[in-house]
Amino acid sequence: MVDNRAEYQRMHDLEGSLWWYQILHEKILRQINRRFTPADNPSILDAACGTGGLLSYLQKHGFHAICGFDYSSHGVAFSQGRGLDVSFGDLRKVADFRPGSMFDVVICNDALYFLNDQEIKVALTDFKAKLNPGGILLINIHAHEAFSGTHDVAVGSTRRFVLSDFSRYAKSAGLRISYHTYWPFILSLPIWLVREWQRRQIRRGKIDIQTLESDVQYPGHFLNSILHFITKTEQFLMPRGPFGSSLFLVLQVP
Repeated sequence: MVDNRAEYQRMHDLEGSLWWYQILHEKILRQINRRFTPADNPSILDAACGTGGLLSYLQKHGFHAICGFDYSSHGVAFSQGRGLDVSFGDLRKVADFRPGSMFDVVICNDALYFLNDQEIKVALTDFKAKLNPGGILLINIHAHEAFSGTHDVAVGSTRRFVLSDFSRYAKSAGLRISYHTYWPFILSLPIWLVREWQRRQIRRGKIDIQTLESDVQYPGHFLNSILHFITKTEQFLMPRGPFGSSLFLVLQVP
């Protein structure tokens, strides 16, 4: 994934329009707005920020003390092309990113799966050390092995997570999970059916895993609008989803 410029180009092109990114960015903004206003000028770090879509989104909503890092030179280049304060950084060496810098919000979306259990614990410990008092750590990660499919292969993921995994990681790092939800719940069945078909096709040799692309594809304006509406409605009807292909967490220092 980190060497695949085409995937980063696709991410860059769709972060502002694809329903999944829109919902995730709205989730993050909601959590930030619960604690800070743009007038507070909270300092925000996006760790493994990809092409900078989230940082641009937060900037458009009035937050300007923002920065990020990414392990991919493509991600850094796309982010800097947006005029963002983004540089190279490694989730395995979070402490090395701007030593002594502190943040009110640290965000890490769909990147910790590159690390093993011990490395995740170290990363969370380092995130904690960079949080100002009262700060929050926001994490989104893909969940439940039942949803693994071609996307996982394309982005280099070998596993998915559940809440109990992050409960252990958080405890080891001295953090507390103050909020969590699986999402999207309503779309779980169709997502599972698609991924199950993909897994069967891979096992039968019908899909060439060497040429796979991620699920970051625009489904067309009509379907994209429907998927966004369904998932947005779900957030209000079910603030804590019991099941879904992603796990969203808010962590704080106890």
